[in-house]
Amino acid sequence: MIKLRERLDTPEALMAAIEGYQHLSIDVLSQFLLDNYTVDLDVLAQFADALEASASNTVHTTSESSKSAQSAA
Repeated sequence: MIKLRERLDTPEALMAAIEGYQHLSIDVLSQFLLDNYTVDLDVLAQFADALEASASNTVHTTSESSKSAQSAA
């Protein structure tokens, strides 16, 4: 029996596929997507870049907040 895979060729389709799984690491998410879907690798790369950028912004913002709190004390 042939199992047809859903194509993820837009960022919206990719986001719908990982809904509820965003807490997982990018490596686990990528493997899940590649195992279960036909994924446009350009879309996957864009997603990974956006995820890394948001993670670095969170770290940068958190470190600035702690510096501000320390200087206020």
